[in-house]
Amino acid sequence: MEKGQKDNILRKKLERLASKMAKMALVAGRARGKARIIDIFLLDDAEMKRLKKRFLPREKGPANVLSFSEPKGWPRPKEEPEKLGEVYLNTDLTGSKMDKLIPLLLHGVLHLLGYDHKKKNDRIKMEKLEKEIMKQISNV
Repeated sequence: MEKGQKDNILRKKLERLASKMAKMALVAGRARGKARIIDIFLLDDAEMKRLKKRFLPREKGPANVLSFSEPKGWPRPKEEPEKLGEVYLNTDLTGSKMDKLIPLLLHGVLHLLGYDHKKKNDRIKMEKLEKEIMKQISNV
């Protein structure tokens, strides 16, 4: 199987998992918004750095996961469902291994649902929910 085919299969698995994660966060009653479609992109380190530099130039640290909410009022065909946003994962840092991708995916999904970690209290809440959902996922 070619790398492109493998990446496509992996991306589809991650998109299904992202939807489950969003639903888990919503059920936990701590997330804002509603579960919608989440697009997943698997990028190499160079592409991730370019995205980060363009959209988050002040952010420090590695570009392992980036998430972008879909802007309100974004034009789309009526039959196309509303998207929660996009999560970009760095496969050079994770080696495309699910055990490394899943925590990053969850982190990105929680950002799409409105969680942040700029303040200590917000970081604690986000990390607690990440642990709860990771525990649920590992039991599935």
